[in-house]
Amino acid sequence: MTETSFKIAIVLFSLTLFIAPQRAHSQTQVPKLKIGTLGVPSTSVWMVSVLVAKRFDLKNGIDIEWVEQSTTAAVYNDFAAGSYQVATGGVISYANQYSRGVKSKLFATYQIFGTSVIVNRERGPGINSPQDLNGKEIAAPLSSENTKAMEIYLKWAGVDIKSLKIKNFEQPGVVAELKSPTGSAVAGIVFSQIPTRLVMDDPKKFKDLLSADELDALWKQKTGTDHHWLLGWAAHEDFARDNRELLQRTHNAMKETIDWVSKNQEEALEIVAKKTKESVPVLRETMKAKRVRFQQLTAESQEKALMELFKLGVESGMIAKLPDVNFFYRGLK
Repeated sequence: MTETSFKIAIVLFSLTLFIAPQRAHSQTQVPKLKIGTLGVPSTSVWMVSVLVAKRFDLKNGIDIEWVEQSTTAAVYNDFAAGSYQVATGGVISYANQYSRGVKSKLFATYQIFGTSVIVNRERGPGINSPQDLNGKEIAAPLSSENTKAMEIYLKWAGVDIKSLKIKNFEQPGVVAELKSPTGSAVAGIVFSQIPTRLVMDDPKKFKDLLSADELDALWKQKTGTDHHWLLGWAAHEDFARDNRELLQRTHNAMKETIDWVSKNQEEALEIVAKKTKESVPVLRETMKAKRVRFQQLTAESQEKALMELFKLGVESGMIAKLPDVNFFYRGLK
């Protein structure tokens, strides 16, 4: 072999080494998936922010593009319109969409219900139990799924819901009403880290009327199941049918995220604090008080608890009619 021929052979061999990995990479490109979710201040973004920071999606063989919406209406309307094929959100809301003709599947759970009735001690010094709210004025975001669900618990605890004089505010307005010197509501319904911040900032003025443990006990007593699910995952029916592996990878990625958070809470809280602009102590106390809890399970495994919730949703007018069993996605591991 001549010197020129030898050099040409070396160049060709080098090109082979370079091109082969490029071809292999293109053949194993990670599939992408767009998912709708509610943005800050919703707790939906807590685990999403951790998943993004630690890239548990790529680790599980999927590249997720999160579409963070500013309102609940945008999340559900865009999902129904097909702007994205998968979304997280209130399981009652997705059940209601399904009952109204949106062809979808609930494939996993995500967050356990957590909502508080915060009492202003100065205005309601004698309010020590839910029954003491009867006939009183309270502030609440009436359009929120959290408020409608909390009314179920208050009724179970002996409150005559019709006797309540409810002042309708969005959650920031509820906080302002409770803190204002000119406010009149003796209590307010709030959720996520808001009740924690109120109680931590002024424990002499504010108290939580029902703990998460008390809510859990009421739920188990009345339904015979373990969890009242707040958030879950829905996918369009045809997409779910044709993309079983993508749903499995999505489920695995969030499950690994939540498992990691339970073992690395302080690092996780730093990530969530950066995303939500909330202090780590408030976030830490929120999780300690069980006001925010995440658990990624298949919807199929939680069918009994979810159906109990949907029955209550129908009774309270949150769901048009009870979803049939076809609403549940089958076969996720």
